[in-house]
Amino acid sequence: MRCIFCKQTSDNSISREHIVPESFGNKDYILGPGWVCDVCNNYLSRKVEAPFLDSFYGRQSRFEMKIPSKRGRIPTGKGLHPQSATKINLLFDGEGLSFFAADGEDESHFIQTLRMQDRGSFLVPTVSVPENNYATARFVGKVAFEIFTHRGMTLNGWNSEIVNKTEFDELRDYIRRGRPGFVWPVSIRRIYDSSQVFSDKKDSCFQVLNEWDILFIPTSDSMISGELYVVIAMLGVEYAMNLGGPELDGYMKWLKENKGRSYLYSGKNA
Repeated sequence: MRCIFCKQTSDNSISREHIVPESFGNKDYILGPGWVCDVCNNYLSRKVEAPFLDSFYGRQSRFEMKIPSKRGRIPTGKGLHPQSATKINLLFDGEGLSFFAADGEDESHFIQTLRMQDRGSFLVPTVSVPENNYATARFVGKVAFEIFTHRGMTLNGWNSEIVNKTEFDELRDYIRRGRPGFVWPVSIRRIYDSSQVFSDKKDSCFQVLNEWDILFIPTSDSMISGELYVVIAMLGVEYAMNLGGPELDGYMKWLKENKGRSYLYSGKNA
């Protein structure tokens, strides 16, 4: 077996690769040992996942949804106490929600203001979508490439197929080695609220943290050649990325032809 990122032999690797990090609510979808070698697994955690998860969007959205990290900690949220004009941190712990002045703020003034008032309020910014930047693009690329890998994981010869497919090399290198200053195109939009409640024939009430599917858009009538997209929803935000190259023209045309409907909720997924 060879690593899908560095292409080196990975038979002795023991790391299990979470496609979407545990810190974003995924405990079930995993690439087993060898698909991503120990070295790449460590690199992806530090250099690809962490910059996105530790961004304002990453931390604030996980705070809002109370999603713990793999160490069981919910990120600290950011807010403002308008009565004292103090920036604050909010923390969910075993006793509920606690709050305190943020670093660099006048804590004594904050406490004095609280003592002088019978009631008050906090302003907590909500997050809509992450910035469409370098950190987001590499993170989405990593998730998208691993989703495609996971889809055929049980097929004989699939590891060699993924590793040897030169069409994926540009994205593979972008994820594993980076290209500072270049943002691989990603379609980003919110398609439902992160706290939206769904129901189906099996369950009357549930939330969806992560979902995805693969969209092939033919570029000819033969259905042989085309563009391969992975469409992902994480906490209600939809991301779409082209695995074969840094462009979105085919996907944007598909969206227009389908009146803006998400691929995750149209056609066979309706």
